[in-house]
Amino acid sequence: MDLEVENNEHYINHLTDVSTTNKVVAVENIYNKFGVLLVPKGTAIEHRVQEFLVGHKMQSQLDELITVQGCLTNASLEQEFQQFINKYPDLIQIHSNTNFASILNQLCAVKQIPRILLQKLTIMKIQLPDLFEQTLFSTWLACLIAKETKLTLEQINHTFYIGLLHDIGLLHIDPTLVSKRSNFTDKEWDAFKQHIKISLAIAKLIHPFGSEVLRGIKEHHERYDGSGYPMGLHNDQLGNFGQLVGLADLICHIRTRQFDKSGKSMANISPYLQINSHAFKFEFYQAMYNILQHAQLDSAEIIDRQTFTSLPKRIILKRIRIMQLHLAFNDFITHIPENLSGKHSKALFDANQQINNIIKRGGFDSTETLDWLESIKKEDYDEVHQELQELDDLQYEILWLFKKVFRIVPSFLKDELPVDSSAQSILNAQMETLHQNLLQAWADYQ
Repeated sequence: MDLEVENNEHYINHLTDVSTTNKVVAVENIYNKFGVLLVPKGTAIEHRVQEFLVGHKMQSQLDELITVQGCLTNASLEQEFQQFINKYPDLIQIHSNTNFASILNQLCAVKQIPRILLQKLTIMKIQLPDLFEQTLFSTWLACLIAKETKLTLEQINHTFYIGLLHDIGLLHIDPTLVSKRSNFTDKEWDAFKQHIKISLAIAKLIHPFGSEVLRGIKEHHERYDGSGYPMGLHNDQLGNFGQLVGLADLICHIRTRQFDKSGKSMANISPYLQINSHAFKFEFYQAMYNILQHAQLDSAEIIDRQTFTSLPKRIILKRIRIMQLHLAFNDFITHIPENLSGKHSKALFDANQQINNIIKRGGFDSTETLDWLESIKKEDYDEVHQELQELDDLQYEILWLFKKVFRIVPSFLKDELPVDSSAQSILNAQMETLHQNLLQAWADYQ
């Protein structure tokens, strides 16, 4: 990583903000690449010295030259994991019933975690607490899935470090993008994706991690069906470790974002796994199902009995929206020239086939399903409420699948569709239709 990039204004801002509560001090003289003293040893890294650091190329990595008061240790990091798990009764039950505590202790205690990694995690905890908790969740769950798939302790250790490192680069990205949930502009999305390169570069600088750890960091946003980034890899092109952390990230976002608003728990995760089954290696999905089975979680009754009869009507409306979206995407696909063979066009064709299969398996074009939904009465609650909840969850996750796939479209139009293609104007117009249909479908869930 270019040291000028490492010392960008976003990271320096984090350091100077942290210094107001946890003193950040230069433990060595800080020189630029020409040997000019920027900050003397013993100086607090406060806002008054910020201008001397931002954008400068330095002789040494900045993180090696500073120390953070109250920095995490191996022992306190293990405590952070435990405190986070204790916030969620379902995670406590999973952690206990899978006997994972002893392995987590080994991961945190047997080897000294690199000081700079602990230092950066400390800064993340203070400045980006939501991201820090996501890092804890994903690291914990990825290691648990690795254990369930009978990976060795050394491989679980690789997974542990990938989990801790994979989003560390977000400390160097504009915090407004880090906290943003959706509706990225193309420029914002390109900037956000740079965190992968930065995380990888940081990992190389702070410790001689092996190639499997570095590969896992690089691939944690890649997907088995080719819909991921930054390289659009798929199938056997992918290693195991990025897949483990990527699946854990997905489940983390569902559990800590979507489920927290609705009262759901990990017991309700199955429909979401079903929809995303094409995105990760089958053995990891199977391991996740096994973990849930071992945990013996009870599903909570989330649907209100008093408003129960309105749910089938809402599901029907949402199904209509999804079918409109599905037909619009099919129409888009039919206008893609058949002679194209780029990674984006392939990912779009594959995604369309997967969505077609999901629509067919889910009975979206079935009149019998609609008739059943229309026939449900108040007294049917005990018999059908769980099935209705799973159906609603399934439809919600289909929209997330569409959203993920549509992210590929701008890159396809820009990079792979010939400028003089007769389909260009049609596809550009249809992309706008897809966007509007997706916004309308999402509006039903607000």
